[in-house]
Amino acid sequence: MSKFFIYSRKSKFTGKGESVENQIEMCRNYIDQHFGSLSEHQIEVFEDEGFSGKNLSRPEFQRMMSLANKGQCEYIVCYRLDRISRSVSDFSSLIEGLSKLSISFICIKEQFDTSTPMGRAMMYIASVFAQLERETIAERIRDNLQMLARTGRWLGGITPLGYKSEKVSSDTSDGKTKSLFKLSPIKEELEQVRMIYKLFLEFRSLTKVETYLVQHDIKTRSGKDFTHRAIRDLLLNPVYCEADANAYKYFEQLKSDICCEEEAFDGKHGIAAYNRTRNDGNLQVRTNVSEWLITTGEHEGIIKSNEWIKAQKIMEMNKPKTYAKSVKNEISILSGLLVCKHCGSFMRPLTNTHSRRDPEGNQTFSYKCDLKRKSKKQRCDSQNVNGNTLDKMVCEEILQFDIDGTWMKEKLTTLRHQLNNSGSISQIEINALNERLEQISRDMDTCFNVFATKNVGEEMVAMTNERMQKLTSEKREVNARLLEMEEAAKLSKDFDNQINIITDALKHFKNAFHAASVHEKRLLLRTIIEKIEWDGKDIHIFLFGESA
Repeated sequence: MSKFFIYSRKSKFTGKGESVENQIEMCRNYIDQHFGSLSEHQIEVFEDEGFSGKNLSRPEFQRMMSLANKGQCEYIVCYRLDRISRSVSDFSSLIEGLSKLSISFICIKEQFDTSTPMGRAMMYIASVFAQLERETIAERIRDNLQMLARTGRWLGGITPLGYKSEKVSSDTSDGKTKSLFKLSPIKEELEQVRMIYKLFLEFRSLTKVETYLVQHDIKTRSGKDFTHRAIRDLLLNPVYCEADANAYKYFEQLKSDICCEEEAFDGKHGIAAYNRTRNDGNLQVRTNVSEWLITTGEHEGIIKSNEWIKAQKIMEMNKPKTYAKSVKNEISILSGLLVCKHCGSFMRPLTNTHSRRDPEGNQTFSYKCDLKRKSKKQRCDSQNVNGNTLDKMVCEEILQFDIDGTWMKEKLTTLRHQLNNSGSISQIEINALNERLEQISRDMDTCFNVFATKNVGEEMVAMTNERMQKLTSEKREVNARLLEMEEAAKLSKDFDNQINIITDALKHFKNAFHAASVHEKRLLLRTIIEKIEWDGKDIHIFLFGESA
C-alpha cells in the first residue's frame, strides 16, 4: 500500500524551473528529510501536465483521489498550493474530504501541513489569496478590453464575410503615430450577406437557406458550399446590424456591457462586439450575450436593426429543432467509404419510409448522394442505390481476393515501405511542431503579462490583443497538425502488426461475417479499402489505390 501520494501539475510546458519533474523531485526530498528514506512502493506519483488549476477535472488528480478514497495513502504531498486548485470552494471541499479520510495534506513551498490545526487555518487563508490574485488578473484583462471596445476598432483575426481589415493611422497627443485597423467593405460579399438575411427572414429556416445556396452554387469566400453552421454564425454576428436606438435597447435588455453612450447609436455605423468567444483549451466557445462588450464600430451596418433582431428571435424559436437528431448508424457498412462518382460527395444512408425488412430480417435502406439531398437534385441527380444489396456485394467481392497471392503481398509490402519512409519524416515534423508550441506558449505568457500590468498604454494593449489572437489561432492550427502527425507516426510504428491482423482477419472474415457487428465489419473494410465509387450503375472499389 502506498503511504505517500505525490501530485504535480503544470498548465503548459514553459521550460521554467517549476516543471513537473522538478516538483516531484522536491517533494521526494521533503519526504526523505521529514519522514526518512522510504522504498519506491511506499510512494506513488501522479502527474498532470497541460491542465489548468481552475478546477479539479484532471485525469491523474481524479485517479489519485479515487485511490485515496479507497484508503491507499496517509499523506498527499505537493510542491505548491495552486498545483492542486485555484478555487477556494474546490480546495475547501478537498481538505474537508481528506480530513474525513484521515489523510494529511502537505504543501512544501508554503510549509502547510493539515495534520495540525494551524496548518489547516493557514492553508485556507492562502487559497483565498490565490483565487483573489486570479480574479484580479481577469478583472484587469476585462478592463483593458472595455478600453479597447470604446474605440470601435477591429482587433484582428478572421474578418467576417463582407469586410476586410484596413490599416489606418492616427496621431497621439505625444506626437507619435500609431496604427489602428477598421473594417472596410467588400461590395460583392456584402450583397451575399444581404441576400442570406433576406432568404432567412423569408424561409425562417436555416436548412432551406442552405438548400437555396447549394442549389444556386453560391459559395463562401473560400470557394466552398455554405454549411448550416456557417449560415448560422453569419446571422448571429452583430457586425452587420445598424447601430441605432432599437439595437441599443435590444442589447441593454440582454444585459450586454454597452461601452458607449446611447447617442453613439445613431444608425450610421455597424456594431462592434467584443468577447463573443473564449478559448477553452483548444476549442473556441461562444459566450452568452450578457458577456459581450458592445459599442459602435467604424464600419457601416448593412442590416436594419429590426430585421437583425427578428432573425435572432427566429433562430431562438427554432433552437430545439435547429439540428435534426442524427439517426444512429447501426445499419450501413459502407458509410464513410461510399462516394458519388458524379460529384465526389459522400453517399449517406437513408432509411426507407415504410421500414421494410429484407429476407434476412434487416431493415431496408438506400444510399443517397449528400449533394443531391442538399441541392434537391439540382446540382447532382445520381441514382440512389439499395444499401442492403450494395453492402452485401462489396463484402462478397472482397472475399474473392487471393489473400495469400502475389498481388496482395505486393500491395502490403509497398504500403509498409511508404509508411516506414513517411514515419521518419513525420517524427522530424513532430519535433518541429513541439518546438513551435513551446515558443507560442512563451509568447502568450509575455502577452498575458502585458494584459495583467496596471496602467498599460492603450496602443500597447491593442497590439498585444492582436498578437494574442494570432498566437491563439496559430496554436490551434499547430495542435491540429501535431495531432495529425502523431496519429500518422503511430500508424507507421504499428503497421507491421496491423498487416498481420488485417491478413488474419481477411482469412477468417467469411466465417465470422454474420457474427460480426456492423461496426466491426465497417472497421475491417476500412483497413483495406480507400474508397468506393458509385456511378449510378456500377460500383468501383479502390484498395490501396488500385481499382478492383
